[in-house]
Amino acid sequence: MKFTKLMQSMAAVCAMVVAGAAAAAPIYPDFTVSTSALGGGGSLGTFVANDISGQYHEQITFTSASTFTVSLDFIAQGFNYDDTNAAASTSFSAAQTGLGSNYQLMALLTATGTYSTSGGTTTFSLDPGGALSLSYDAGANASFVAPASPGGAYTINANGDTITMLATGNALTGNGTVSCTAPNLCGSFGQETSFSLTPAGSSFFVSPNPFYSLSLQSGQIEGLPVEVGTTVTSTGTLNAVFAVPEPAPLAMMGFALVGFLATRNRKRS
Repeated sequence: MKFTKLMQSMAAVCAMVVAGAAAAAPIYPDFTVSTSALGGGGSLGTFVANDISGQYHEQITFTSASTFTVSLDFIAQGFNYDDTNAAASTSFSAAQTGLGSNYQLMALLTATGTYSTSGGTTTFSLDPGGALSLSYDAGANASFVAPASPGGAYTINANGDTITMLATGNALTGNGTVSCTAPNLCGSFGQETSFSLTPAGSSFFVSPNPFYSLSLQSGQIEGLPVEVGTTVTSTGTLNAVFAVPEPAPLAMMGFALVGFLATRNRKRS
Protein backbone atom coordinates (compact mmCIF):
# COMPACT_ATOMS: atom_id res chain seq x y z
CA MET A 1 0.00 0.00 0.00
CA LYS A 2 1.35 3.41 -0.91
CA PHE A 3 2.18 5.97 1.75
CA THR A 4 -0.61 8.27 0.60
CA LYS A 5 -3.13 5.47 1.06
CA LEU A 6 -1.72 4.80 4.52
CA MET A 7 -2.27 8.43 5.45
CA GLN A 8 -5.83 8.19 4.15
CA SER A 9 -6.36 5.17 6.43
CA MET A 10 -5.07 7.16 9.40
CA ALA A 11 -7.41 10.00 8.46
CA ALA A 12 -10.27 7.49 8.54
CA VAL A 13 -9.28 6.45 12.06
CA CYS A 14 -9.25 10.07 13.22
CA ALA A 15 -12.65 10.65 11.64
CA MET A 16 -14.03 7.61 13.45
CA VAL A 17 -12.81 8.90 16.80
CA VAL A 18 -14.18 12.41 16.25
CA ALA A 19 -17.41 11.63 14.46
CA GLY A 20 -18.06 8.21 16.00
CA ALA A 21 -18.54 6.39 12.72
CA ALA A 22 -16.50 4.94 9.89
CA ALA A 23 -16.83 2.28 7.25
CA ALA A 24 -15.16 -1.04 7.97
CA ALA A 25 -11.70 -1.13 6.39
CA PRO A 26 -8.24 -2.41 7.32
CA ILE A 27 -6.19 0.22 9.11
CA TYR A 28 -2.74 -0.99 8.12
CA PRO A 29 -1.29 -2.91 5.14
CA ASP A 30 -1.90 -6.67 5.26
CA PHE A 31 0.78 -9.35 5.37
CA THR A 32 0.54 -13.14 5.19
CA VAL A 33 2.33 -15.51 7.57
CA SER A 34 3.05 -19.19 6.96
CA THR A 35 3.56 -20.84 10.35
CA SER A 36 4.48 -24.20 8.83
CA ALA A 37 7.55 -22.94 6.95
CA LEU A 38 9.81 -23.03 10.02
CA GLY A 39 7.85 -25.67 11.92
CA GLY A 40 5.78 -23.28 13.99
CA GLY A 41 2.47 -25.09 13.81
CA GLY A 42 -0.78 -23.43 14.78
CA SER A 43 -4.24 -24.43 13.66
CA LEU A 44 -4.43 -21.69 11.00
CA GLY A 45 -1.29 -22.72 9.16
CA THR A 46 -1.39 -19.57 7.00
CA PHE A 47 -3.17 -16.39 8.01
CA VAL A 48 -3.42 -12.68 7.19
CA ALA A 49 -2.64 -10.00 9.79
CA ASN A 50 -1.63 -6.35 9.75
CA ASP A 51 -0.18 -5.74 13.23
CA ILE A 52 2.20 -7.48 15.63
CA SER A 53 1.85 -6.62 19.32
CA GLY A 54 4.03 -7.37 22.31
CA GLN A 55 6.16 -6.04 25.14
CA TYR A 56 9.64 -4.60 25.30
CA HIS A 57 12.40 -3.86 27.80
CA GLU A 58 14.96 -1.16 27.20
CA GLN A 59 18.03 0.30 28.82
CA ILE A 60 18.66 4.00 28.26
CA THR A 61 22.01 5.52 29.18
CA PHE A 62 22.13 9.31 29.35
CA THR A 63 25.60 9.94 27.99
CA SER A 64 25.42 13.74 28.24
CA ALA A 65 22.96 16.54 28.94
CA SER A 66 21.50 16.06 25.46
CA THR A 67 22.46 12.58 24.17
CA PHE A 68 21.55 8.98 24.99
CA THR A 69 22.11 5.40 23.87
CA VAL A 70 19.36 2.79 23.99
CA SER A 71 19.18 -0.99 23.76
CA LEU A 72 15.78 -2.66 23.45
CA ASP A 73 14.39 -6.18 23.34
CA PHE A 74 10.90 -7.03 22.08
CA ILE A 75 8.94 -10.25 22.42
CA ALA A 76 5.90 -10.65 20.16
CA GLN A 77 2.75 -11.73 21.97
CA GLY A 78 0.18 -11.72 19.20
CA PHE A 79 -0.76 -11.19 15.59
CA ASN A 80 -3.74 -8.92 15.00
CA TYR A 81 -5.94 -7.77 12.16
CA ASP A 82 -7.00 -4.22 13.00
CA ASP A 83 -10.01 -2.69 11.31
CA THR A 84 -11.68 0.71 11.49
CA ASN A 85 -14.71 -1.24 12.70
CA ALA A 86 -13.62 -2.42 16.17
CA ALA A 87 -16.06 -5.34 16.01
CA ALA A 88 -14.31 -6.62 12.88
CA SER A 89 -10.81 -6.48 14.41
CA THR A 90 -9.26 -9.83 15.33
CA SER A 91 -6.55 -10.91 17.76
CA PHE A 92 -5.28 -14.37 16.87
CA SER A 93 -4.62 -16.82 19.70
CA ALA A 94 -1.47 -18.85 20.33
CA ALA A 95 -3.38 -21.98 19.35
CA GLN A 96 -4.19 -20.41 15.99
CA THR A 97 -0.73 -19.05 15.16
CA GLY A 98 1.63 -21.14 17.32
CA LEU A 99 3.23 -17.91 18.57
CA GLY A 100 4.28 -18.21 22.21
CA SER A 101 3.71 -21.96 22.36
CA ASN A 102 5.64 -23.45 19.45
CA TYR A 103 7.92 -20.53 18.63
CA GLN A 104 8.78 -16.95 19.58
CA LEU A 105 9.47 -13.80 17.57
CA MET A 106 12.25 -11.83 19.26
CA ALA A 107 13.57 -8.43 18.16
CA LEU A 108 16.61 -6.43 19.22
CA LEU A 109 17.29 -2.74 18.58
CA THR A 110 20.25 -0.55 19.45
CA ALA A 111 20.31 3.17 18.70
CA THR A 112 21.49 6.59 19.79
CA GLY A 113 19.64 9.86 20.01
CA THR A 114 19.15 13.26 21.57
CA TYR A 115 16.80 14.51 24.28
CA SER A 116 15.68 17.66 26.06
CA THR A 117 13.48 18.35 29.08
CA SER A 118 11.06 21.25 29.44
CA GLY A 119 8.15 21.75 31.81
CA GLY A 120 8.48 18.25 33.26
CA THR A 121 8.31 16.55 29.85
CA THR A 122 11.33 14.90 28.25
CA THR A 123 11.35 14.64 24.46
CA PHE A 124 13.47 12.00 22.74
CA SER A 125 14.62 11.83 19.12
CA LEU A 126 16.41 8.88 17.52
CA ASP A 127 19.43 9.31 15.27
CA PRO A 128 19.42 7.54 11.90
CA GLY A 129 21.44 4.33 12.08
CA GLY A 130 21.49 1.81 14.89
CA ALA A 131 20.66 -1.83 14.26
CA LEU A 132 17.45 -3.89 14.22
CA SER A 133 17.13 -7.68 14.07
CA LEU A 134 14.10 -9.96 14.16
CA SER A 135 14.68 -13.62 15.06
CA TYR A 136 12.61 -16.81 15.14
CA ASP A 137 13.06 -19.03 18.21
CA ALA A 138 12.05 -22.61 17.41
CA GLY A 139 10.81 -24.13 20.64
CA ALA A 140 9.89 -20.95 22.54
CA ASN A 141 12.57 -21.49 25.19
CA ALA A 142 15.01 -18.70 24.35
CA SER A 143 15.34 -15.67 26.61
CA PHE A 144 16.87 -12.22 26.54
CA VAL A 145 20.07 -11.33 28.37
CA ALA A 146 20.37 -7.78 29.71
CA PRO A 147 23.38 -5.64 28.68
CA ALA A 148 26.51 -6.55 30.65
CA SER A 149 27.35 -2.88 31.21
CA PRO A 150 25.77 0.56 30.63
CA GLY A 151 25.54 1.31 26.94
CA GLY A 152 25.72 -2.38 26.01
CA ALA A 153 23.19 -4.37 24.03
CA TYR A 154 20.57 -7.00 24.86
CA THR A 155 21.36 -10.44 23.45
CA ILE A 156 19.47 -13.72 23.03
CA ASN A 157 20.24 -16.87 25.01
CA ALA A 158 19.03 -19.74 22.83
CA ASN A 159 18.66 -22.16 25.79
CA GLY A 160 19.13 -25.06 23.39
CA ASP A 161 16.70 -23.78 20.73
CA THR A 162 17.50 -22.98 17.11
CA ILE A 163 17.50 -19.22 16.49
CA THR A 164 16.89 -18.11 12.91
CA MET A 165 17.32 -14.54 11.69
CA LEU A 166 14.19 -13.35 9.87
CA ALA A 167 14.97 -9.70 9.16
CA THR A 168 17.42 -6.88 9.73
CA GLY A 169 17.18 -3.11 9.54
CA ASN A 170 18.32 0.28 10.75
CA ALA A 171 16.65 3.15 12.57
CA LEU A 172 15.43 5.89 10.24
CA THR A 173 13.62 8.31 12.53
CA GLY A 174 11.74 8.29 15.82
CA ASN A 175 10.37 10.53 18.52
CA GLY A 176 8.82 10.09 21.95
CA THR A 177 7.89 11.91 25.13
CA VAL A 178 7.79 11.01 28.82
CA SER A 179 6.03 13.23 31.35
CA CYS A 180 6.61 11.50 34.71
CA THR A 181 9.19 9.53 36.69
CA ALA A 182 6.80 7.10 38.39
CA PRO A 183 6.69 3.45 37.21
CA ASN A 184 3.59 3.76 35.06
CA LEU A 185 2.83 4.36 31.39
CA CYS A 186 3.00 8.12 30.94
CA GLY A 187 4.81 8.40 27.64
CA SER A 188 4.52 7.32 24.02
CA PHE A 189 6.71 6.98 20.95
CA GLY A 190 6.64 6.39 17.22
CA GLN A 191 9.61 5.25 15.16
CA GLU A 192 10.48 3.90 11.73
CA THR A 193 13.14 1.38 10.75
CA SER A 194 14.16 -0.14 7.48
CA PHE A 195 13.16 -3.80 7.16
CA SER A 196 14.84 -6.41 4.99
CA LEU A 197 13.82 -10.09 5.10
CA THR A 198 16.36 -12.91 5.01
CA PRO A 199 15.53 -15.99 2.88
CA ALA A 200 14.18 -17.64 6.04
CA GLY A 201 12.14 -14.51 6.73
CA SER A 202 10.59 -14.71 3.28
CA SER A 203 9.43 -18.25 4.04
CA PHE A 204 7.67 -16.97 7.17
CA PHE A 205 6.33 -13.62 5.90
CA VAL A 206 5.20 -14.98 2.54
CA SER A 207 3.38 -11.97 1.13
CA PRO A 208 3.50 -9.40 -0.21
CA ASN A 209 6.50 -10.37 -2.31
CA PRO A 210 8.66 -8.34 -2.32
CA PHE A 211 7.83 -7.59 1.31
CA TYR A 212 7.45 -4.15 2.84
CA SER A 213 10.76 -2.35 3.31
CA LEU A 214 9.68 -0.26 6.30
CA SER A 215 8.60 -1.20 9.83
CA LEU A 216 6.63 1.37 11.81
CA GLN A 217 6.64 0.87 15.56
CA SER A 218 4.59 2.65 18.17
CA GLY A 219 4.07 2.12 21.86
CA GLN A 220 3.84 3.32 25.41
CA ILE A 221 6.72 4.17 27.74
CA GLU A 222 7.03 3.90 31.49
CA GLY A 223 8.00 7.01 33.40
CA LEU A 224 11.71 7.24 34.07
CA PRO A 225 14.21 9.54 35.81
CA VAL A 226 16.48 11.54 33.51
CA GLU A 227 19.96 12.20 34.88
CA VAL A 228 23.26 12.49 33.05
CA GLY A 229 25.54 9.51 33.58
CA THR A 230 22.79 7.13 34.69
CA THR A 231 21.31 4.04 33.05
CA VAL A 232 17.58 3.41 33.37
CA THR A 233 15.65 0.22 32.61
CA SER A 234 12.08 0.66 31.39
CA THR A 235 9.29 -1.53 30.01
CA GLY A 236 6.25 -0.92 27.87
CA THR A 237 4.01 -2.14 25.07
CA LEU A 238 4.82 -1.97 21.38
CA ASN A 239 2.99 -2.59 18.11
CA ALA A 240 4.60 -2.97 14.70
CA VAL A 241 3.09 -2.57 11.25
CA PHE A 242 4.70 -2.47 7.81
CA ALA A 243 4.74 -0.12 4.83
CA VAL A 244 6.53 0.85 1.65
CA PRO A 245 8.22 4.25 2.04
CA GLU A 246 7.70 7.09 -0.41
CA PRO A 247 9.23 10.59 -0.61
CA ALA A 248 7.25 11.99 2.31
CA PRO A 249 7.89 12.77 6.00
CA LEU A 250 7.84 9.23 7.42
CA ALA A 251 7.75 10.52 10.99
CA MET A 252 4.15 11.61 10.39
CA MET A 253 3.13 7.96 10.19
CA GLY A 254 4.89 7.08 13.41
CA PHE A 255 3.10 9.84 15.25
CA ALA A 256 -0.23 8.86 13.68
CA LEU A 257 0.23 5.37 15.09
CA VAL A 258 0.90 6.58 18.62
CA GLY A 259 -2.54 7.84 19.54
CA PHE A 260 -4.49 4.97 18.03
CA LEU A 261 -2.28 2.17 19.33
CA ALA A 262 -2.09 3.70 22.81
CA THR A 263 -5.88 3.74 22.93
CA ARG A 264 -6.05 0.21 21.56
CA ASN A 265 -3.58 -1.13 24.15
CA ARG A 266 -5.47 0.48 27.03
CA LYS A 267 -8.70 -1.13 25.83
CA ARG A 268 -7.04 -4.57 25.62
CA SER A 269 -5.48 -4.31 29.07
